[in-house]
Amino acid sequence: MSKYIIPFLLLSAMIFSACNKEQHSTSGNNAVTPATNMQTADHKDQVLTPVGWVAKTQVHHIETGEYLSGEGNRLRRYDRNGKVLEDYGAMEQNARQTPFYPDNSKGKGVLPLGSGWITYTYWTNNSASAISYFNTNWTVPPAPAVNSGQTIFLFNGIQNSDHILQPVLQWGPSAAGGGAYWAIANWYVGNSAIYSNLIRVSPGTNLQGLMTLLSGGSSTGSYKSAFVGYSSIDLNVYNIPTLYWAAESLEAYGVATCSNYPNTTSTRLSGIDLRVGGVQAPLSWSVANAVTDCGQHANVVSQGTPNGIVDIYY
Repeated sequence: MSKYIIPFLLLSAMIFSACNKEQHSTSGNNAVTPATNMQTADHKDQVLTPVGWVAKTQVHHIETGEYLSGEGNRLRRYDRNGKVLEDYGAMEQNARQTPFYPDNSKGKGVLPLGSGWITYTYWTNNSASAISYFNTNWTVPPAPAVNSGQTIFLFNGIQNSDHILQPVLQWGPSAAGGGAYWAIANWYVGNSAIYSNLIRVSPGTNLQGLMTLLSGGSSTGSYKSAFVGYSSIDLNVYNIPTLYWAAESLEAYGVATCSNYPNTTSTRLSGIDLRVGGVQAPLSWSVANAVTDCGQHANVVSQGTPNGIVDIYY
């Protein structure tokens, strides 16, 4: 073999190895592309919540054992002994009584792909009785193939014209914390955003997001949002305007490539059990595919309750 060939082969091997390493470093789950910087730079003094970017001063953490109350039409945080810890101000309701819903959650800034509520199903309770129970089961999906600092939210939720109550699975960062992993928390968000502790969960974990009416319901009600089996992050909210609009939703921010979504075709939301006044609701989902740049869409497999099924496609 020529004395010139051996050095050439060694040099070629070194170049190939370096290129291969570079590919792995930019496509692995710990890689961050400029999309992260674009997201945060465009939202100075704001943090990300399941209603989009909100001023830091309006976002608050609630500890285990504490609770919220809207008594006197002011939202306050209390300790377990009933002492007021914070007053978040008046609870203003939209005079048209339209739901506090996806259009309030649009992302801003220049990113390649859409932000906000991506695809979802929704149903309005028009009866005189309140939604008393809303359960959904799903499995934590695989991590995204590419991490660009994006945030993905998956949840079932109920809302009125001012706030939404929701048990939320998230990938990526939010006001509650997080990173390049899946985690769960309960949120009550609107003009103020309140979140529980965040608990990390692994792909393949079975989740059960459940909201229950504790009391009331005609014009005001008291509710609990929970992930069954994770009682330390239960969120109790008392004496708030009745929640009447239900949804199953995929929400996303900072998406730079379709590979920022979970590395699977879809996630199945099953065991959907929605009750009104303690009995099964006449549930019939409407579908909204607000962003379809990666083929995202929702498919109602079974309209019924208590065994309804909705598939969310990425």
